[in-house]
Amino acid sequence: MTAAHAQAELGCERVLIIDWDVHHGNGTQDIFWASPNVLFFDTHRAAPFYPGTGNKEEVGVGLDEGLTVNVPLPAGCGDPSLVKAYREILVPAVEWFKPDLILVSAGFDMHRLDLCMNLSYSGFGALSGIVQELADNHCGGRLAMVLEGGYHLESLARGVRTVLEVLAGGDPPEIEEPGISEVAGLADFHRDAFR
Repeated sequence: MTAAHAQAELGCERVLIIDWDVHHGNGTQDIFWASPNVLFFDTHRAAPFYPGTGNKEEVGVGLDEGLTVNVPLPAGCGDPSLVKAYREILVPAVEWFKPDLILVSAGFDMHRLDLCMNLSYSGFGALSGIVQELADNHCGGRLAMVLEGGYHLESLARGVRTVLEVLAGGDPPEIEEPGISEVAGLADFHRDAFR
């Protein structure tokens, strides 16, 4: 409804909807399945996880073909996988689509304490930073996030706080594969022994 309102009443012709909830946004996909002015980008846990939809081949129809971008991920994916998907799939899609508004269906059940995926608070912050930068660069900062919830109340509260801190001007966290910086430090420590 927000996307349709923005198009009809606010002059936002092209709307990007991002869904980072653990479940595929099958309702949103169905609503905009044939809409040439809405780009739907959805990262979610792959089928057979509920609702069992959102395969990569589901790309829209007619003038919308290619404007539905499903990124189904295996169980346990975390920060590096999600950040890579946003940087390597979402960013080029946005550069091509040139939205007037970005909407985010911000569910926090991808957090590791919800046990379905492995996103951290820093991961939510990093995704927020990417999305905010896209909004600043492509649609005059027009960005709205809609809270979709999560099941673990502490991770929901802390996830929302992390996102709000980034949106309020805080630096998005850098994400790297766990252990990489530790291994680099250990390599530096041990390097002298092998000279």
